[in-house]
Amino acid sequence: MGTSRSVGWGKFGLRCLAACALGLSMVSDLAQAATEATAKSPVQRILAHGPWPAPTLRDTSNRVLGHEAAIEFGYRMFREPRLSSNSYVSCVTCHQTDRAFTDGIARAHALGPLPRNTPTLANLQLQHWFGWDGASDSLWLASLRPMLDDREMGSDAARIAHVVRTGDGLACRYQNSFAARPARHADELVMVNAAKAIAAFVATMRTGRTRFDDYRDALLKGDRAAMQRFPLAAQRGLQIFVGSGGCASCHTGPNFSDGRFHANPALPARPGSELDLGRAGGIGLWRASAYNRLGRFSDDPRRLISAPTVAQPLPARFRTPSLRNVAVTPPYMHDGSVDSLKEAAAHSAAPLSRTQLDDVVGFLQTLTDTQGARRSFPPVAPSACN
Repeated sequence: MGTSRSVGWGKFGLRCLAACALGLSMVSDLAQAATEATAKSPVQRILAHGPWPAPTLRDTSNRVLGHEAAIEFGYRMFREPRLSSNSYVSCVTCHQTDRAFTDGIARAHALGPLPRNTPTLANLQLQHWFGWDGASDSLWLASLRPMLDDREMGSDAARIAHVVRTGDGLACRYQNSFAARPARHADELVMVNAAKAIAAFVATMRTGRTRFDDYRDALLKGDRAAMQRFPLAAQRGLQIFVGSGGCASCHTGPNFSDGRFHANPALPARPGSELDLGRAGGIGLWRASAYNRLGRFSDDPRRLISAPTVAQPLPARFRTPSLRNVAVTPPYMHDGSVDSLKEAAAHSAAPLSRTQLDDVVGFLQTLTDTQGARRSFPPVAPSACN
């Protein structure tokens, strides 16, 4: 999920327009970051990264979100290799339970190689856009894209619908989720509903509380004894993170992500790699999709999207990833070109000394919950289906 291909604009005029949009957006983002940095005290900036757990966003385009039957059906489909063209690849191929729902390699590889790093699935229900380029405006579209991508699962509506109709207990689970049998001659609808069930399951994947969350809450309450249990190096790193390092201008809020799309000029291009258009390609894919929230498969009759900056085709920019559990999800960046957390911090933050970088890394390590890299699937309700 989230490794969708990029598309070119194909016309010089559109490229010029994209470049202008990038310039204006960079000015706007810098101005907003400067305003926010001066408007809040260091304590306020720290408190802004909570509370945790945070309330999730409501997606009216998927009527089965939160439904136990759909979550259980989605759990089965998430692990179902028969959905792929070779009956071997499933969602869990890239989103593995012993690697924090990632795969631990630089760039994803399913049926074939992909150009981007596999993002973790935890806390996705806090986002507006999905994938590095934001090609999906819903979690169910983000679940559907990999199934249809020739490099990922290489499937199609007919294959997916056939698996749902004939798989062990899957037709029963579909009916329990959508109050109807997976009708014949309705392959596309069955496929979309299967993606919505997967999304209902993925939406339950959340990270737990961390040492930082305990410190943040103690700071809010003025509990000095509890605050002193937070490592001193992590406290220094946190001050840099919300202050001179500039990290919190993008990695903000309870999920340590503003959900927006940013360039990282400090990150050199990978040798021999093609230019990844990032958001510019993603917005084109989103507009062209028959399955976005504006289309007929949305369960919201108003056909609304809740995400900001829809019209900005930001080239070579990528969605800010969450930093929760970041210490256990290497390698880093959209192309997996950075191996260590210290190197990632050096690329992302303002120029820092070696000691300051060590302190920032010490803080980032406190964002890992007790499960760490070895995740367990969220519990699902038992099903009466065989």
